[in-house]
Amino acid sequence: MTKGIKQKKQDLGIFYTDQRITDFVFDILKIWKEKEEKETGRWESRKHFPSVIDPAVGEGVFLKKAIESQFTIPTYIWGVDIDDEVKKRWGKINLLRSFGSKADLDFHFYHQNGLLPLPEKKMLHKKGGLREFDAVVGNPPYGGIGLGETKLSDDLILNLSKYEVLPEKIRNYLIGADRQGSFLSSTEKANKVSSEVKLRLKSFPIEVLFIDRFIQLAKPGGWIAIIIPDGILTNSNSHYVREFISEKAKVEAIVSLPRDAFKNVGTSAKTSILFLQKYKDQEKKQKDYPVFLASVDSLDEKNFNLVKDNYKNYYNKTMNKKNLVQITTDEKGREILMVRVDKTLKEMMDACKSPNLEWSRFDVKFWHSKYEDIIKIMSAHNNLKGFGDFISFFKQGDIPRAARGEKGEGITVNKNNRLLEGTSMNDTGFDLEQYQVVSDKFWQRMKDARIHKDDLIFTRTGASLGQSVVITEEPKRVYLINGALDIIRFNKDINPFYAVVFLMSEFGRMQIERIENGVGQPNLSEDELYQILIPDMPVLIQKNIESEYKKMSKYHDKAMWAKKDNNETEYKRNIETAEKMLRDLIAKTEAVIRGERKDAI
Repeated sequence: MTKGIKQKKQDLGIFYTDQRITDFVFDILKIWKEKEEKETGRWESRKHFPSVIDPAVGEGVFLKKAIESQFTIPTYIWGVDIDDEVKKRWGKINLLRSFGSKADLDFHFYHQNGLLPLPEKKMLHKKGGLREFDAVVGNPPYGGIGLGETKLSDDLILNLSKYEVLPEKIRNYLIGADRQGSFLSSTEKANKVSSEVKLRLKSFPIEVLFIDRFIQLAKPGGWIAIIIPDGILTNSNSHYVREFISEKAKVEAIVSLPRDAFKNVGTSAKTSILFLQKYKDQEKKQKDYPVFLASVDSLDEKNFNLVKDNYKNYYNKTMNKKNLVQITTDEKGREILMVRVDKTLKEMMDACKSPNLEWSRFDVKFWHSKYEDIIKIMSAHNNLKGFGDFISFFKQGDIPRAARGEKGEGITVNKNNRLLEGTSMNDTGFDLEQYQVVSDKFWQRMKDARIHKDDLIFTRTGASLGQSVVITEEPKRVYLINGALDIIRFNKDINPFYAVVFLMSEFGRMQIERIENGVGQPNLSEDELYQILIPDMPVLIQKNIESEYKKMSKYHDKAMWAKKDNNETEYKRNIETAEKMLRDLIAKTEAVIRGERKDAI
C-alpha cells in the first residue's frame, strides 16, 4: 500500500480487520445459527442459508469468513464500499468465483456510499430483490472525516432523513427539505438544506450513522456484529446512541478488544465488538436482561476461544452460576481475559449520574469486578460521597487561539501572564519557572482559569490523566492553566489536601481508570469527575493530611529553587525527599481508608 493510499484510508476512517477478529465474530454468529436451527430447522434442514451483508466491505474479509466457516454460501453474500482502490481489486478477490459460484460480482458488490440505499437490482436468490438481511457484519469507518468530503446530494439528503439516530432537530429539517423538494429540481432540493445543517452533518460521527445503517439492513430478528470505537460505549455525549441501540435491538454481547488491535493498519483506537439482535416487529422492548461482557488483552486465538466457549454456555443456558464473573490470568498472574454476565442492560443504562446529567456505560472495562471490589473496601469502614457533592467551582483551561486574535503575527504577549502546561507539573507540585507567556486578550478571556491558594489542579487528558496537585501558597504572579488541566475548588465540607492525596491513592487512581474514556487517548469530563466516590473522613484526619502534604511541598519548593540555580545535587536530594514523603502519606491514607490505622500521621 503506498503512502498516499494509506493516508486516504486513514482520512476515511478505514481500518481493515485482523483475521482472528473475523474468525471470532463468525464463531459467535454460528452459535446463534446452530441454536436457531435446532429449535426451528430454519436453515440446513430447508437447504436455506443466511443472507449476509457488509455495508463497509473493504477487501471482503468478513464475507470471506462467512463462506469459509460455512455460515452461508457465496450467492447469499453482499458487500458495499465507497473506496475506489478497493473497487479496483474486487475482480481479483472475487469471493463468489473463488468459492465455486458462477454468480456475477456486480450483483453482489456495490461501489457506493454504504449509507445510501442499495441499488435497484434484483438479488439473485430472491425475486423482487432484498433490502433486509439475516446478518449484517463489518468494521465500518470511524474517527475519520465523517461526511466531510461527501457531497450532500439529493439521494443522500433523502436517505439521511430516515436515520433515526440523528438529533431530532437535524432529522426534522432534512425531512422538511425533502418534502419541499418534491416540487423542485434536485439542485433546488439540495439547496433547501441550510449551511448550518450541512456543516453539522459533515462533522457528524460517521460511525454513529453506520450503527443506524447496520440496524436498518437487518431483518426483524436478524443478527448484527459491528466493530465500533469505545467512545460510542463510554462518552456521556454518546448516551443518545446507546439509547437508540437499546430501543432497536437486544444487546447480546460486548467484547472489548485490546488497544493495539488495529495497530498494523494505522490506528491505536480502542474498539469493541457489539453483538445485537434486531427486535422483531411488535416485539416488546426489554432492558432487564443480562448482557454478556468480555475483554481480551491480546488477539490470541486461545483468548477468543475461551470467550466463545463461555458465550456458548451462557447463550444455551448451561453456564454454571459460579462462573458469572471470571478472571483468567497467565502464568505470571497477569490478566488476559475477563468475562462477566451478571450485569443487566438496565444497570448499564442507569450507570452514571451527575448534577446535570444521567448516562449509560456500555464499555466492558467500566464493569470490571475489580472496581466494585475497591468500592466495597472503601465503604466497609466509611461513608462514601461523590466528588460532585463537594465541588463549588470547576474551570477547564485552554490555549491561545489565533482565530480569536490571541496569538500570531502582531500579537503582543505580556511577560506577567504565565500559562502553565501539563509538562510543568509532577506529582509533588508545579515547576513555576516552566511556563509560556500569553497575550492580555487571552488573559481576559481565561482570567477565571487563574490559579489561587488551595486550588486543586487536575490533569484531565493524556498519559498523565489524574495527576493532581494543590497550590499551597498564593502565587505572586498571574498563572493560568492550559487545556489539559482543570481547576477544582471545593466547599468547606472537604479539605482539598485530603482530596488530592485520595486521587493519588489506589482508591482514586482505580476509579479514574474506570471512568476514563477516549478512543485515541484517555480523558475525563467534568461530569465524569463527579462520579468519583470518596470516603467522608473526620475533619481532624483531613487536617493532619493537609499538614503532612504541606511539609512535603516545602521540599518540592526547595527542589525547584535548586533547579533554577542549576544545582543538580540539591535538586535531586530535595525532590527525592518530597516524592518519598508523598508516597508515605498516600500509603498511610490508604491504610486509614481500609480501616487498618486511625490516622495518616
